[in-house]
Amino acid sequence: MQRLGRIALVVAVAVMVSSSALAQERQQRQRGGFVGGFGGGTLFLLNQKSVQDELKLSDEQVKKAKELSDKQRASFGGLRDLGQEERRTKIQEQAKATEKAVADLLKPEQLKRVKQISLQQQGARALSTPEVATALSLSDEQKTKIQSIQQEARGQRGQRGQGAGRPSEEELKKREEARNATNEKVMNVLTAEQKTKWKEMTGEPFKGEITRPQFRRPQTSQR
Repeated sequence: MQRLGRIALVVAVAVMVSSSALAQERQQRQRGGFVGGFGGGTLFLLNQKSVQDELKLSDEQVKKAKELSDKQRASFGGLRDLGQEERRTKIQEQAKATEKAVADLLKPEQLKRVKQISLQQQGARALSTPEVATALSLSDEQKTKIQSIQQEARGQRGQRGQGAGRPSEEELKKREEARNATNEKVMNVLTAEQKTKWKEMTGEPFKGEITRPQFRRPQTSQR
């Protein structure tokens, strides 16, 4: 149970870091800073070999990216005993510091490309963020439609449930098909002009492999 609690804390903090970082991204737009949650966050991506190769990171950049990631993970433990408001403040401070560190670490073209990869990894979910919605000039009607599609997708995931242990190849394939279907529905909400803008924001398709963390559910004892 203690291990499960630690996992839950890390995931919750990652989500909160993503939200607070996105709120700051407008001020950091010129510097290209972007920090998100698992799967799309800059720091997470910078520790992927495929992304390191794509960006042509130097050995020193790879080393510093790992140090930043280790530092961020270590800071999660110190948030466990804080109150909600104090924790939120600490997370916002950490998000700012991480964005600055990443911006200082990468060259402008590397920052631009990793942000494109981040948006690609987030897919349709990125359209729910205020920054992307503003960049695409989404109408209120479009925002409502997108929210409805994503809520339906979450409901379907809940109905399928999540089994214990590592998912099978068949389950991973079904999840990927469901994500693609949701992305297609969301993209169909956009106008031709907005689709063109989205393509500019995401850049050339990233073909490298991204390894995501797999959290195993604890096995319940049988009596």
